Amino acid sequence: MTKLLLSIALVMLAGSHALAAERKPLEDVPTDDLTQDIQFTPKGAGDDHASLVWWIPTEFWESVMSRDTVSSAADKQAAIDALSGVSILGIVQADITQLGAFRFYPKQEIGDTMRVTYTPEGGDPITLTPMTELDSDLQIMLGTFRPILANAIGNMGSNLHFYVYDDEQAGSDRLLDPYKPGELKVELTKRNGDSIHGSVEMPLNSLFVPRKCPNGKDAHISWEYCPWSGEKL
Repeated sequence: MTKLLLSIALVMLAGSHALAAERKPLEDVPTDDLTQDIQFTPKGAGDDHASLVWWIPTEFWESVMSRDTVSSAADKQAAIDALSGVSILGIVQADITQLGAFRFYPKQEIGDTMRVTYTPEGGDPITLTPMTELDSDLQIMLGTFRPILANAIGNMGSNLHFYVYDDEQAGSDRLLDPYKPGELKVELTKRNGDSIHGSVEMPLNSLFVPRKCPNGKDAHISWEYCPWSGEKL
């Protein structure tokens, strides 16, 4: 299991029209492209603040582990089981002093003022609240990631805090489905009271086989028309 966690950590560093598009097998999803789709730097931070938000759906873990040739099948399945049914937000926030020192925010301080909402296409915003009780296996995995990230990227890794959200709805589909249109918005607050925000737009382009415009360029999964020719996709 330790080898599996290390393998995952290394890779971590490294509309209706969408529903009809062809999904990529998760083992064929480029990790860099997927990570770009699910990470963002909040807007409005200014030069005196650094922050990063990283939404981690289960598809990320499954994609990473599908390419792990070191860990056993049993270890990989155990990890997937521990991470299933939840979505995870990784957040780091820091004020930057005049001399360039980083003053990182503890998890409680971020959580006290952040607001997370999900808006499905054509629906009303749903406010999401982090889970307060986590499965013991999930706690072990999340606890292992931080020191690995700290060794790899220093203080930014050791101050990346994880917030876990229930992704299962009784009698219905999962709440945060990266294959369906919707927007996951995260609003954070700086210590001076300023609000900063950003969002992840779904469906995630990296999870689908690219459609082609007449000029041969890839069409984003959210496009209904080719921007160069105006042709309907």
